[in-house]
Amino acid sequence: MNGEERGLLGNLPRSRPGTRSEKRDGGAAEAAEPAPRSPKSEASDPVGDVLRAAGRTAEAGLRTAGDVTREILRRLPRP
Repeated sequence: MNGEERGLLGNLPRSRPGTRSEKRDGGAAEAAEPAPRSPKSEASDPVGDVLRAAGRTAEAGLRTAGDVTREILRRLPRP
């Protein structure tokens, strides 16, 4: 090793950022193919969409309430 490699930057990779290594090139082609969609997911389901949206809204509200409660309890003096 020369003096430059032993310094602070000595353990950095020599390849350019954003380039994939040769080891990873084989898996990239497999992951790039989209998964086949089922015919059921293409059908319109307005009631299901409303229920899913309501569930996400309720979940967000509960998460927010939990965060607020945790913060309030954290600030209370301990006995």
